[in-house]
Amino acid sequence: MTCPDLDAQNFDAERQHWKHVRVYYEDTDFTGLVYHANYLKYFERGRSDHLRDAGVSHQSLLNREDPAAFTILKADIDFKKAAHVEDELWVRTRYLGVKGARILFEQAVLRDGQVLAQAQITAATIHADGRPRRPIPEIVELLKDYVYQPSKS
Repeated sequence: MTCPDLDAQNFDAERQHWKHVRVYYEDTDFTGLVYHANYLKYFERGRSDHLRDAGVSHQSLLNREDPAAFTILKADIDFKKAAHVEDELWVRTRYLGVKGARILFEQAVLRDGQVLAQAQITAATIHADGRPRRPIPEIVELLKDYVYQPSKS
């Protein structure tokens, strides 16, 4: 899969975020296939870069007067095909918005346009000590322009 048509922040016209990932030997198990837990790492990188490119860095959350972070409440992953050492992959991240205290993402790892793994991720905002908190209004406002908007075609 060639690079999607992206803006300077790695978003396409539908507000999907794209991150390029190469599979290294260290990502694989003894069979040479990507170890299943590493897809979680790819998804994490995709979400982190999505947030950073949208203007929200993890460090900026910790540097707030009322430090905050995100935590994963649920990760529902569907593995479809295996990735191999030296594959060039794309992590697609769709921010679906906020529902109550939950922050929703839909993600996929693709090779040559084919989905290898897809995930529904539910996150929440927490205080730096791990206690739950409501989503930060300024962050919700900042991210509203990055909600996934599928084409009408």
